[in-house]
Amino acid sequence: MTKHFFSLLLFLGGLCSLSAQILTVTPAFPTQNDNVTIVYDATQGNGALAGYTGTVYAHTGVISDLAPGWQHVKGTWGTADPLVAMTSLGNDKYEISFNITTFYGVLATETVSQLAFVFRNATGSIVGRDAGGMDIFYDVYSGSSLQLSLNSPTNGDIYNVNDMVGITANSSAATDINLYIDGVLEQTFANTATASLNYQVLTTGQHWIKVTAGTLADSVYIIGQGAVQVQNAPNGTQFGINYLTPSSVRLALNTPVPDKSYVYAIGDFSNWLPLPAFEMKNSTDGKIWWIDIPNLTPGQEYAYQFLVKNNSGTQIKIADPYCEKVLDPWNDQYISASIYPNLKAYPPQATGIVSVFQTNYPTYNWQVTNFQAPKQTDLVVYELLVRDFSKRHAFQAVIDTLFYLKDLGVNAIEIMPVMEFEGNSSWGYNPSFMFATDKYYGTREKLKELVDICHQNGIAVIFDIVLNHHFGQAPMTQLYWDATNSKPAANNPWFNADATHPFNVGYDMNHDSPETRAYIDRVVKYWVEEYHGDGFRFDLSKGFTQTNSGANIGLWGQYDASRVYNIKRLGDEIWSYAPNSYLILEHFGDNSEETVLANYGFMLWGNHHYNYNEATMGYISNSDFGWISYKNRNWNNPKLVGYMESHDEERIMYKNITYGNASGSYNIKSLNTALDRMAEAHTFFATVPGPKMTWMFGELGYDVAENTPCILCEKPVLWNYFNVAKRKQLYLVESALNKLRVAEDAFESNDFYLDVTNAIKRIEVNHASMNVNVVGNFGVTAWTGDIYFKSNGKWYDYFSGDSINVSNNTYNMSLQAGEYHLYTTKKLLIPNTDPTVGIEGNLENSAFYHFTYPNPTSENSYIVFASKTTAQATVRIFNTLGQVVATPMKSESVTALQLQEVIWDNENVPSGTYFYQIEVAGKVVTGKILKQ
Repeated sequence: MTKHFFSLLLFLGGLCSLSAQILTVTPAFPTQNDNVTIVYDATQGNGALAGYTGTVYAHTGVISDLAPGWQHVKGTWGTADPLVAMTSLGNDKYEISFNITTFYGVLATETVSQLAFVFRNATGSIVGRDAGGMDIFYDVYSGSSLQLSLNSPTNGDIYNVNDMVGITANSSAATDINLYIDGVLEQTFANTATASLNYQVLTTGQHWIKVTAGTLADSVYIIGQGAVQVQNAPNGTQFGINYLTPSSVRLALNTPVPDKSYVYAIGDFSNWLPLPAFEMKNSTDGKIWWIDIPNLTPGQEYAYQFLVKNNSGTQIKIADPYCEKVLDPWNDQYISASIYPNLKAYPPQATGIVSVFQTNYPTYNWQVTNFQAPKQTDLVVYELLVRDFSKRHAFQAVIDTLFYLKDLGVNAIEIMPVMEFEGNSSWGYNPSFMFATDKYYGTREKLKELVDICHQNGIAVIFDIVLNHHFGQAPMTQLYWDATNSKPAANNPWFNADATHPFNVGYDMNHDSPETRAYIDRVVKYWVEEYHGDGFRFDLSKGFTQTNSGANIGLWGQYDASRVYNIKRLGDEIWSYAPNSYLILEHFGDNSEETVLANYGFMLWGNHHYNYNEATMGYISNSDFGWISYKNRNWNNPKLVGYMESHDEERIMYKNITYGNASGSYNIKSLNTALDRMAEAHTFFATVPGPKMTWMFGELGYDVAENTPCILCEKPVLWNYFNVAKRKQLYLVESALNKLRVAEDAFESNDFYLDVTNAIKRIEVNHASMNVNVVGNFGVTAWTGDIYFKSNGKWYDYFSGDSINVSNNTYNMSLQAGEYHLYTTKKLLIPNTDPTVGIEGNLENSAFYHFTYPNPTSENSYIVFASKTTAQATVRIFNTLGQVVATPMKSESVTALQLQEVIWDNENVPSGTYFYQIEVAGKVVTGKILKQ
């Protein structure tokens, strides 16, 4: 671990920063031109490689002025790379030697400040880091002056009374080294570069150890540990942060298996030292550690951790599992101030993830406090990943663009996980802190504002939440950890040492454990109460079981009574305080199990990607998407959240244009034809009764392959698709269908039928208000024949307004490839599905039609307009002083009635009000842009 020097230390000269216990480096004060020998003690740090008998490999690089982070990394991860293989010295110690400059390939103009290490087995499944789980660093020096370092003990080390402490110090050249203990000179070591002494800790409390050499000094505080104070926490104490007064908090850590020797609260309030005043009290049963912290500044943020000593002797530092904000030393530096303003700086004395508390935290002023969520049967859910919805990956960007979703007919957004996850760029299914909002997307207040504004617009918010697993940064995995095997310990009360099912990622939660149940109950209640969430989509709910199916996928999918119990128990808990919450399961279990859960009140994801995509591509043999009907599953209620696309599947449009079928001149690989097939599929999707979900940008025919450049990687944000006429037409068709299914009671009917096996597919919906007949040709050749209708008489084509007269319950039709119709017995308003309609009507006395989006905006502005005539056009941006700040279009020729799009790159422009001006043939219009 890198030794940090705190304000309590005496600085009189140049000091070195060493990972003293984990690494021994010769020479002790290397320069970047030196030959060095590194000895790694695997019993120190996190101890992951202690007792390991195979070859240990050094994964290593340097920290330099070349760029932030590791540079010149050596060692191919996951391989037995001989370049970084270490020599075993016995007793868990390993050695490697090299010349710093030549080994790493340091540039002649580059200055190295530190060597960086982690150590691993060949596959990388076991990794040795420092005690806080961080990388290991060792300082590199200029060599121009005398250096002095107190190598051991390290600052804040804790010893039992009567323990012996090995004190060692080094200087870069022979000199007189003086050793002081509690201000008293203990010994002088004459004319030496190394000083060592064994010291016995005789009393509890702080002890100050200092070395000097001339004007140089280095010092540390160590703690003499006494008996832990045993006292139960006051009634009402919750795990995590308990705000007592504007100037005091109570912290409580849950340790259900009482195998901890002591726990200290360390943080800004203790100068990051385990001071006796902040040693936590332990409950009589050993399961709760707690402390009251007074004398805080009201409204100030304090960073903190728990320093925990296990009975086995290992010591760890963890963040608070229940905190609502964390600071990350690796990733926070990449969070823009425009997305998360005034982010507290990571404390330089800390290591690893730290928690934050703040008394007098401002209360959000909710504008909507009694939101009436849409009926389940009316749900039009839009699955959304904040990261890829906007280039700014921000809650604010979603707020800016809600008009787009509302116009699409969306009445619920399902946000992929926003609970604090590992790294910044992620789908969010690698969670670590379930009460903290991931700062990469914005502040807690901004997420609340997003929910509030959604509610103001009649849009429900469903949180995608991960309760199957956590990842390694999660403190509850670290509290009970098997370092030798790099997995949760067998006595971990929340996590299984080994997953009980084949599709697990991360560390599998034990849903039979009372501790796990209590934890997840508090998590979901928090998101309902704190963020006014309208429901949850439970990721990988089929994993909520302790029935061990190993790698047997078939066994895992079979009916599991214990899993059903766990899910029902969780549902009952949520519905006890939020009876109208949507609870959606990503289950994909045996239909007998899903039937029980659906009948109990849960909604379940219904994946129909493959069959719908076969239909859109024109391959009929596997195009039967009849499973989209809950009735075909013999369910009693419409609880199936059907979808054609989700984040887990390849894009339908990509497969259309890549693999689409063809016959003669009809070719589905053609963009416009592929988009028409998408519109046809959505017509056969939206009209099936029951809740529905679409995946972000499917309404524009998003066609970037899922593996571009990898499945989990960030994808291009292509808002310009909205201004491609054929893509906008798809949006308009989907918008019309989404609004129709919500507006008309017929689509809540349980009297419906799907005939979707062959190329000519039909959906029949019958209701007292009107009957519906959807018919379409999913083949690639024309077809003529009779279509069945439920009743005789006049039927109206929803999209065109034309009517047909049916007799003898049939109507003879000729359907071209890809042709489809939605007929109703009630005449409905004809929806606008022509992307150019409205331009003429909006021109009138003006020179052109125009608008901008998003507005307000936190990112680039898109200015869209259409001119009445072909002419030269100029677009200018003005500030409130009337000054031109940008000219995104300069005297370019535009074509009459053709939509033009101009992008104003304003990401680095100050917030405020701006005006755009469009000039065509001497006529000018203006509009306002609000930059946030």
